[in-house]
Amino acid sequence: MTNIETDVAQNAARQFLDGHFATLESLELIDDLLSGEENTHAQLQKDLENASRATEALREEAVEISQALRDKALTLIDVHSEVVGAAADDSVSAWQFRDGTETMDLVATLATELQSYDKLSRAKTYIDALLEVEQAKQSARQSLSTNPQGMLSAYSKLIAILAARSSNESLEPLASGSATSDCSADGPPQPSNLLEYTKQSVQEIWSEANKAAASAQSESLGKLGWPAKMDLSSAAAVGAFDSSFSTLAGLDHITRAASDALARCGLTLRDGDAPPLPLEHMARAVDIRMRYHFESARTTSRADKPEWWLSQVLGMLRNIVPFLESHVQRLFNGTALPQIDARNEFIRLVLPVVHRKLVHDRPEYMRNGLVIAHVVHELADFEHTLRDVYFYDGPSVLGRFLADSALFSAWVEAERANAVESYMQTIAESNPFELVYEDDMLGADDAKPSRLAEKVVLVIEDIAERYAVVPSCMQRLQLLSTAQFPILIALVEDIEGEIDEFSRISLAFIRDAGITNAIASKSTAAAQSPLVSQLARLTSWYQTIWYVEEAADDWNNSPTYVDMWAAVCQRAAALGRNTDPRDWRMNCDEWSDADRTLLDETTHQSFANDDWLDGGIWERSIATLRDLKQRVLDIISRAINKDVVGQLRAYRKKSNWTAEGIGANADTDVSIELSGLLPELSSVLVALEMMVPSLAFSLLLRQLATELDTFLVERVALAHSFSQCGGRQFAKDVGALSQLLSSSTSREATKKSKQRVLPKSKECALVLANSLDSTTAPAENDMPLSLAEWGTAVVSPDASDRETELVLKKLGISTLSAKEARTLVGLRVDFAELTGCNT
Repeated sequence: MTNIETDVAQNAARQFLDGHFATLESLELIDDLLSGEENTHAQLQKDLENASRATEALREEAVEISQALRDKALTLIDVHSEVVGAAADDSVSAWQFRDGTETMDLVATLATELQSYDKLSRAKTYIDALLEVEQAKQSARQSLSTNPQGMLSAYSKLIAILAARSSNESLEPLASGSATSDCSADGPPQPSNLLEYTKQSVQEIWSEANKAAASAQSESLGKLGWPAKMDLSSAAAVGAFDSSFSTLAGLDHITRAASDALARCGLTLRDGDAPPLPLEHMARAVDIRMRYHFESARTTSRADKPEWWLSQVLGMLRNIVPFLESHVQRLFNGTALPQIDARNEFIRLVLPVVHRKLVHDRPEYMRNGLVIAHVVHELADFEHTLRDVYFYDGPSVLGRFLADSALFSAWVEAERANAVESYMQTIAESNPFELVYEDDMLGADDAKPSRLAEKVVLVIEDIAERYAVVPSCMQRLQLLSTAQFPILIALVEDIEGEIDEFSRISLAFIRDAGITNAIASKSTAAAQSPLVSQLARLTSWYQTIWYVEEAADDWNNSPTYVDMWAAVCQRAAALGRNTDPRDWRMNCDEWSDADRTLLDETTHQSFANDDWLDGGIWERSIATLRDLKQRVLDIISRAINKDVVGQLRAYRKKSNWTAEGIGANADTDVSIELSGLLPELSSVLVALEMMVPSLAFSLLLRQLATELDTFLVERVALAHSFSQCGGRQFAKDVGALSQLLSSSTSREATKKSKQRVLPKSKECALVLANSLDSTTAPAENDMPLSLAEWGTAVVSPDASDRETELVLKKLGISTLSAKEARTLVGLRVDFAELTGCNT
């Protein structure tokens, strides 16, 4: 190859000389040209030497670079891999560096060697890591029963390895690559991911250690007598418990301390709010027995007997709490776990068992809502024991149970249906208004309940007793509105219907009624009076209303309803807009959580309208009953008045008042027309006095006296002519009626009344029985002056009303008007004959 290059160069030189130096003159210049070429060649030679030196320096630098490339290779490989990975040709190897240059060939060779070295190094590290994990696992397992502290140490080391692996990702590519497949099948298990394998190892040791320590603790507790009454006399059993307790506490502490590292690996062994591990396993004894006896097909698993399983829970608490307070609390104080109240924490662990049992029985509760009331009472007693005896200060068990809106609605509906059924059964009986007790069993002023009244009060009070323990005021109000008020409303409507039906029958025909009842049969005279049977019917309504009214008044002042009313007023005050708390029932079915917050607030604020608080939640019901009671009393009064006036029809038509000799004999003789009325009226009043309270009886007597007074004056005294004898007979009759009415007002309440009986009739009798002149023998209680002495002045056309009233006042007459006095004087036929005056 060198000879070929020399020939080519010589031919090129000859051609150049022949073409440029053919003449003599041009040959003279050759020396100059050769000198220049020599200089050029020398310069080129010098440049070549410089280039050779530069090349050598570059070679030396490349060697130095190659030496340093060992430390930079991984970075170069990663960069090159990224570049190649972005190329379209996927067949290009990540380790293919050859691009035709010597330097890059060297780099490629070095990179290949480094790759092999790196794989071998990582494989060794991976195997070392597996061996470390396996050694820790083996150590922990060997120490489970013989050396608890060694087990805890190995478990702690495993967690430390896991934490280190989670922060060192250099092993992960190899762990998931082909290197794992080169591991011997006879060696330790090779997972596809070292971090996952370490996590599995930690979880396995945790589970095995937890199970072993829990089993040892359970066995030691059994030797101590748990869950029966515990006996700490066995030192060996106490020591075994202390050892297992210490192991569980240490396991719990190590796990809690490493919770952040475990969380970074995606492993959760203990929640942040998990209870202490030793107590958690102690509480499982309660859980096991509850599942066995009360959440199975055994006869002890009954939803309608919550007292069975709640008493069992309290019994186990009674057995364990002294041990918790005297021994376990001391052990806890010596651990690194957060300080707790062992007793309270154990109760908190037992309560989920109670909640689970309630959920287990929920379908039965939904089918039979009345069972819920029983469960609520038992839960209230259970929680009361927890708080008062064991000083539990956690969330309310009962509150959580009643937070189930569907469950509470089932209870409300069951209470409503049961109350309606009880009421309808009673009202459908033959005589629901029949009084329950005999007259002599209760005082005169005591309300006498009918069967219906007693049932209504009993139903309402039973419902109130069942929901009195409900902590939510809103729920108590919903029960009151849905289950209690409708019964009272039904009672009012039924009595109003009875009254309306009675009123449609003319009271004029009341004497055509049937036979008397048991009250009337106590008197022979009363047995002859059909009025008494009707009065008994009317007064049974009155007593029914009165009994329920008095019960409602007691309810209105009871602490339960006072608190409920204060809550209603508080809500009304918060809503503003002139909200009347008495209208709370209008939209109680639409109450929201905000309403619940207002109603369940325990601290009641002051209200702008304090009159609200003076009312009460039963205020409107009491007012309705009081109005209805007054309506019945008015009907009783009308019945008596109409009956008495009806019997006086013959007396009103009596026409022999002017006959001589009438009334001249015994002053106690009354008109024959009154001889039947007086004993019957007396017996009616005696019976009525036993049927109604004193105030009502006094009111009825006053109304009867007013009716009789008006009748005797207008229909008798001012409607007939009288002789002095006739006037004296009228006075006897008025006196007899007055004595009858006065003798009936024997109660203390009516004794205090200063109102005169039949005042106007008595003054009419005085005028009509007044002696005609001084020659006539004066009658008993006669006026101080004879009729002839003052009558002329009264009937004189010149006498004014004022003058007449002054004369009458001096004579002791104050209720008669001047006109009525003139009429009465004119009706005295003997006075007319004496004076020649005509009426």
